[in-house]
Order: sequence, then structure tokens, then C-alpha cells
Amino acid sequence: MHVEHIGLAVDEVATVVETFEKLLGREPYKSETVSSQQVRTHFLDAETTKLEFLEALGAESPIQKFLDRRGEGLHHVAFAVSDLEATMARLRDAGFELLSETPQTGADDKAVVFVHPQQTHGVLVEFCASQTPDWSPTRIPRHNDHLSVYERGPDNCPPLLVLHGAAGTTRHEMAPLIRRLESSFHVVGVDLSGHGASAMPDGAFALDLFAADVRTVLDALDLRDAHVFGFSLGGGVALHLAAETPDRVRRLAVLQTTVDWTEAQAAQMKQRLALDTLKEQAPGRAEQLHSRHANTARLLRRLQAFVDTLPAASATLADAFPTLTAPTLVAAMDRDPLFELDDALALHRRLDNARLTILPGTRHNFAQVPLPSLTPLLTRHYLDAE
Repeated sequence: MHVEHIGLAVDEVATVVETFEKLLGREPYKSETVSSQQVRTHFLDAETTKLEFLEALGAESPIQKFLDRRGEGLHHVAFAVSDLEATMARLRDAGFELLSETPQTGADDKAVVFVHPQQTHGVLVEFCASQTPDWSPTRIPRHNDHLSVYERGPDNCPPLLVLHGAAGTTRHEMAPLIRRLESSFHVVGVDLSGHGASAMPDGAFALDLFAADVRTVLDALDLRDAHVFGFSLGGGVALHLAAETPDRVRRLAVLQTTVDWTEAQAAQMKQRLALDTLKEQAPGRAEQLHSRHANTARLLRRLQAFVDTLPAASATLADAFPTLTAPTLVAAMDRDPLFELDDALALHRRLDNARLTILPGTRHNFAQVPLPSLTPLLTRHYLDAE
């Protein structure tokens, strides 16, 4: 749990924005309307948390009623939780009165609930959890069909490409990280070929294919180069891209990525991608994958065949590392059951211009990554170049 944002009720939002721009040297990075509450929100990144300026859109808006009663100032403090339903049950058991029986839709792709301020010493407390965002992709021609990309953040910020893991998607896997980065970067989440909303190519999966996906996106968006972040498979793609076309990558960061695949690791990964095993041992995960991909069975078969090639391909990728000049952050989880710390250390040693960071974690799953720790590391790493 952490402070997600601090909400401030304001009368004249333009005046408030001007004041805080002078005070902090920053302006809101996005605005969003929540029609059900008759409120328009304006988010300002204050690094360790966010400020949310709340603008009433009508006389019946709860924000207008607050302003009429108390004037401008602190409206609420919001805490992020991973399981909002469980948090609500815990609060009820502890005797707190919630202002709604079920989670409500809030701004910034959040489900929210408020605790009655009479029980919290006059401070309105919000608990919020991220939801799968309702983002619409941009379709980019590729393979006689298309790739799907999701753009977030101001156009005048440094471009940052975000690449998901095997069987992942931008909306379902990488969205929580993108939300945290969109105030400082123009983030482009790429659904790699065959994943999520991108079309399945005719040929086999390969690092060359996925790296070409990324170059296609860069060209289509008229980006000469960009920062790149990749998780697991996405990290391998990012390294391959940077080694092949170093002029297209400014700075690079990879998380839970190895370039020294062993046969044992490949076998373990193939088992994780076996649909029949998933249906038997993790039916919820199998159903999740079916809801996220157009053809899950075909995707997983292609990925298993791709993983078979990785032990032999590792040496080829490593041989290209002398051409990889982009400053690289190698990040690893300390107890990942698939990639051990030695994999991250070996990758770090192979790269001439790399830094290393270790995060706590016990699963090879991006949903378990401690984003409050990772995000500031990524932001500093990328912005050092700007």
C-alpha cells in the first residue's frame, strides 16, 4: 500500500495550475472527466506521489458542494491497494463506514471506495485499485495485417517504448507501469506480433521478427529513436533491437531477461506455456489468456516452438553485444523461479555500459513487480539522457 495521490478541490483550475507551475516547476500531465461524479481531474506528477486537482462540472457535483461548504483545499488522500474487494471487507470488519457498497469507477483507470470522514478525523480517505484500462489501440500495418500500439503521455515528452513478456499484452500486463511513466514520457506500448490486439504472422516467432515489429512502430510514429523497456521476452527483443540497430535506441532497461538460455530453462518455460497444463493446474490463468488473445492455442504453440530455439540463439545474441552501446539498466527479481540472479549478473557483466538493480520478488510475473520501487529507477535512468 502507498499514497497514490492527494486530491485538492479547486475553484479556478487555470489559476491553480499556474500557481503550482511556479511552485513546483510542473504542470498537469493529463486531464480526465468522470461524468458520474460531474468532476474533471487534472493530474500533476510530484514524483513520490501525484496531486489531483478536482474541478466541479456542475452545481450538483460533490466537488462543488465541498467547495461551497469548505472552500478550496485538501479533499481526500488516496491509497493504492492490490485487492480493493478484500480491502473493503477488512475495513467493514474493522467497523468503518464506506460511502458505497461496491467499488466505483474513478479517474486514471481506477476502481475506488471512500471511507466516511467522520471516522477518519475529518479526512476523506480513498482506497483505489487499478483496472484493465479501456484503451483503444492505434493500428499499424504489418505482415499484410497490423500491429496494435497504445500511446499515453504528452507528445512533447521523451518517447519510451514498453514491451511485454511472452503471452502478455500491453493493456493487461504493462498498463500499471505505463500509468506511472506517462507523466514523464510519451509512452508507446507495443503488442508484439500474435499477442493481444496484434495480428498473428504467417511465419515462426523469432527475435528478428519481434525486433522488426518495434522498428515498424518507430517508423510509423515517425520516431528516429526512443528509450526502450522490456520485461522477459520484451527484454530480449529490446536487447536484440539495440544490438542490431543501435542508432534507434537511446537508453535501454530490461527486467527478468536472460541471454544465456539453458535447456532446463527452456523446458520450464515451455511447461508454463502448455495450454493443457494451464487448463488443469491454473484454469483461471487459462481463461485469462483466452480473453486476451485472438487465438490462444496458436499463440502458445508458436511461443513453445520459439523457446526451443533460444538456447542455440543465445550465443548469437551475446556475440552482438559489442555493438550495443546504449546505457542499459539490468533489473532482476531476487527469487524468480525461472531466471536466477546469476542470469542478471551474467547479462550485466556482458554489457560495457550497464547498471544493475535487484528488486524483491518470488514469481516470474509482471503483476508481482514492485512498481513503486522500479518506476523511479527507470525514470532517473532514462531522464539522465535528456
